[in-house]
Order: sequence, then structure tokens, then C-alpha cells
Amino acid sequence: MAKKTGSMPGKDVEGADEPILTKTYLSDEELEHFRQLLLKRREEVLRDLDILRSSLSDENVEDSINSNYSMHMADHGTETMDREQRFMFIARDEKYIGYIDQALDRIRNKTYGICVKSGKPIPKKRLEAVPHTAVRIEFKQGKK
Repeated sequence: MAKKTGSMPGKDVEGADEPILTKTYLSDEELEHFRQLLLKRREEVLRDLDILRSSLSDENVEDSINSNYSMHMADHGTETMDREQRFMFIARDEKYIGYIDQALDRIRNKTYGICVKSGKPIPKKRLEAVPHTAVRIEFKQGKK
């Protein structure tokens, strides 16, 4: 039997006919794959955070050593901008760690891979690209 190719109202959104889930559709092996992927990314981000935080600490030590020397206003502005940028990167990485931890919780609860907004499965291709995601792409893009 051939499928109709015509457009049906409400069927133009990818996954519109997919069921609403309460438990993951992924196998235990797939969940373990995503858990390992998330743990690896978490480790990388924690390493980056350590580097950023230590650069701030090193800078504070340098500031106290060099405090007796006058500094040109432009140099001071550049240093301030660099410091603010590092704080911004730290905040971004800490937020990312939170998303990773939430995804790991969803794996433990067997709800990983289910869109928190629609209850529909998140495609594996999206999970591979953005393993910490909690929503389908149409919600991320603001289409719904």
C-alpha cells in the first residue's frame, strides 16, 4: 500500500504524529553511550573552568605585585575587559555544567531523550549533536 504524499493539516511539523512518552525510547546501551558522552564533555568543561579560575587568581597576584607601578588608562581598560570576559566564560561554563547534570539526571530517571515541552521523542541525531538538550529542535527555534 502506497503512502499519500499530500500535505495534511497539522502533519507538516516533524514528529507531529509521534506518541507522547513518559519513559525513554532509548535502550540501556544507548543511554550508557550518551551518559559517557556527557561525562566526557563535563570533564572537559571542568578542566576549562579550572584554567579560567586559575588565570583570575594569577592575575590577582600579579595586580598586587604591580600595584606600585602606574598603569596607562588604556592598559587598565584592556585588563578590565579581559577579566570581565573571563567571568563571562566562567558563568557560561557553569551554566553548561548545569545542563549536563540535568541530562545525567534524566538518564538516571529514564526520561532522557524525551522533550520536556511536548513529551515526544527527541531524535537521536539531535541528541548526538547536543547531548544535553531537553527539547526538540522546533521548541529551541521557537516555532511552537
